[in-house]
Amino acid sequence: MAVAMVQLTACGSDSAPTGSKITVETIGSPIIIGPILTNPTATATTTKTQTYRVSVTDPEGLPMNDIDLNFLGQFSNGQNINFGGAIGTATVTLSTSQKTGDFGFLDFKITSPYYSIGVPLSSPLNQTATPSATGGTLADDTYFFTVTALDYAGETIPSLPISAPVTNATTTTATGSVKLSWAAVPGATSYKVYGRSATLFPAAIGSLVIIDCSSTATPCPNPVTYTETGQDFPQGAAPPGSNTTGVGLNSIVGTAQATSGAAIATFGISF
Repeated sequence: MAVAMVQLTACGSDSAPTGSKITVETIGSPIIIGPILTNPTATATTTKTQTYRVSVTDPEGLPMNDIDLNFLGQFSNGQNINFGGAIGTATVTLSTSQKTGDFGFLDFKITSPYYSIGVPLSSPLNQTATPSATGGTLADDTYFFTVTALDYAGETIPSLPISAPVTNATTTTATGSVKLSWAAVPGATSYKVYGRSATLFPAAIGSLVIIDCSSTATPCPNPVTYTETGQDFPQGAAPPGSNTTGVGLNSIVGTAQATSGAAIATFGISF
């Protein structure tokens, strides 16, 4: 979340007299320009722009054309966003544009980068694997698992694989399963479970399943659990070798003040 501090001040000789009124309103919805928003990157150039209109009327309600826009300071470093410098290889700047109308209003726009670099997720900890002779279709074998955490930007590296030896009641019927458990990772939107068996998939661990925890109505519990019954097979790529989490979409929140002669108005900036 980036924080703004803006001041609008009067200009010219016809400052608003006592009893004048300042009104501030947003014009339209924020305009977002850039790459796919559900996967921001530190080198993306996605921006978000909101237009505001400030109007001044005298005590009789007649419009006045006596207002200007000035910045006091700059956006603060709310989520390690450097609005005046570079993030990764992308150079980004805070910008505004304004127009003083003929009938007592001024339109201005605030444009900011629409991503932020936050704290990367940690790899899931306290992973356990508990084998069972019932509950699935796993054959006698030793099974290996590891789990990664994901956010909207990327995926963590896995912790060391854990193993579980499945021994069925008979050698003719495969009825085994393995219950996995791990501590929930704050900020994670989902988890990816990787696995392999010593016999069928001895070379490398492959992706088994993705567990979605993004729903606010039914979030994942802590600890998070998953039971491998034999319905999911290792496939796809192995776990990543680097942590690509920690980049997200940011909000612009702050306070502004408009003045014109004796009139003053404090209003919020939020988009």
